[in-house]
Amino acid sequence: MLSDAVNTVIGDIYRCALDDSLWQPTLLALSRVTGGVGAAIMPQEIQSPLRFGSSRIPEADHIYYSHMWQHDPYRIHLSRQPSPQGELSDTSFVSDADMAHSPYYQDFLRKFDASRTNRFYFDTPGLPRFALSIQRPLGHPHETPDERRLRLMLGQHVCRALAMSVAQGRTRAFAHGFREICHRMPTAAAVLDHDGRVLFMNDAMERVLGDGVSYIDGHIICSHRASQRQLDRLLHDTLHAATGPEHITGHITGHTAGHASEYFVSVHCPSGRPLLARAIPLMPENTGQPAYPMALLAFHRPGADIADMTQALRLLGLNSSEARLVQQMSNGLSIKEAARALGISDHYARSMLRHVYEKLEVNSQGKLAAFVRDLPTQ
Repeated sequence: MLSDAVNTVIGDIYRCALDDSLWQPTLLALSRVTGGVGAAIMPQEIQSPLRFGSSRIPEADHIYYSHMWQHDPYRIHLSRQPSPQGELSDTSFVSDADMAHSPYYQDFLRKFDASRTNRFYFDTPGLPRFALSIQRPLGHPHETPDERRLRLMLGQHVCRALAMSVAQGRTRAFAHGFREICHRMPTAAAVLDHDGRVLFMNDAMERVLGDGVSYIDGHIICSHRASQRQLDRLLHDTLHAATGPEHITGHITGHTAGHASEYFVSVHCPSGRPLLARAIPLMPENTGQPAYPMALLAFHRPGADIADMTQALRLLGLNSSEARLVQQMSNGLSIKEAARALGISDHYARSMLRHVYEKLEVNSQGKLAAFVRDLPTQ
């Protein structure tokens, strides 16, 4: 049975997965229950940010990573093994005579009341390669069999906690990026998780709520039953995009561009002004990533004016006439209606539209409108 001190250390290790600042006291406690005077998580790539130590003195890490790492006996010993794995002790390759003349031991470890060390090298998929090092106290260079077993067991917990920390960091980065995308969109938009639950929505989406569309228990709900069934199918097919567009339910209009798919349904509203719902898979299942898929759900009311995008379109290579044409069409006008609004012939408008398609790399009016709606407004 594990002691209370060991159980406390294990709990603290997993708390470190949520708060990196807890590694310093946790590694110190870990080293003490294993008979050491210090511990460190040491990346095999010196530039890696995955580095934590038990020392309360910042000088220790500064000394090691500024110049002493070049004298690290493990680094020298493993110079021909770029990806070492498993347990290693310096007692197996550094003699007492060598240690007496080594600046690493005499000028560095002795300064912090340590002598020999034991390490375990981890090479876990999805995690930067690192070693867990335990510093032994002066005068006690060898660990007991029980200390060794405990060190190896705690090392596995450290590896799992680091994997959790790295995964959560990536998730936070994805979430932040998607949140920014959502809030910059001029149309109503929300990011949904793999169960269709809303993770966050922009202000425009909140303004859409009330006219046949509600936010209930974390989900976007349509009051019109047929529209709700279509929205359910839309989200299901989007979040399971790996099945391919050929399996999309019949009432959903879809098109593919490269490996990304976009699907559309019309939502009936009591005001008589229907909404066009569009869903885009953000992390489809066929990417091979372990993360769950998510989706961007956007609503647009056909015929509603959107923000003036002519300046943004000019920056993308369109001339002023082409930008004005695209702006009119993005507001819901047909090519003929846009031509009349601009005072040009239908033939000239269609000629300009072909050049717009080439410059923006789209091939339909629907894709053009979606492209413009997704442009940032600032």
